[in-house]
Amino acid sequence: QGLVRFLGVTGHGLTVAQMHMRSLERFDFDSVLLPYNYPLKQNPQYAADFEALVALCRERNVAVQIIKSLCRRPWGDRPRTRATWYEPLEDQDAIDTATHWVLGHSDFFLNTAGDIHILPKVLDAASRFTQRPTDAEMDALVAVQEMEPLFV
Repeated sequence: QGLVRFLGVTGHGLTVAQMHMRSLERFDFDSVLLPYNYPLKQNPQYAADFEALVALCRERNVAVQIIKSLCRRPWGDRPRTRATWYEPLEDQDAIDTATHWVLGHSDFFLNTAGDIHILPKVLDAASRFTQRPTDAEMDALVAVQEMEPLFV
């Protein structure tokens, strides 16, 4: 009927990349949306599945949309001060580093955090992107911000 031009699939958790590959075997989706950030990439299985999915998406011209790039850690018992289901990075330098890390991969689209107060900081970081931070810079960010994987 011409009501929809593009279709995508979204998911969360450690098995999302595997699930997206299964979805792409069955359906011709235009995009996938899934979590990706430096702490999550440290999980060897997630990293391998994610890279396999990205390769498949590149081959099929499927857009890869990234979410949870600013995840600092699960809320745990801390008061929820943002409209996200994880505690986001809030410091501009930290947001810059995490944003630039994702933008440093040319195969991705970055979706911002789901909090209106974080959005201006992400847009600011994106407007100043020049290069992807090194692993050493990301390790330092993880240590200083006490980052933890959202999914375990």
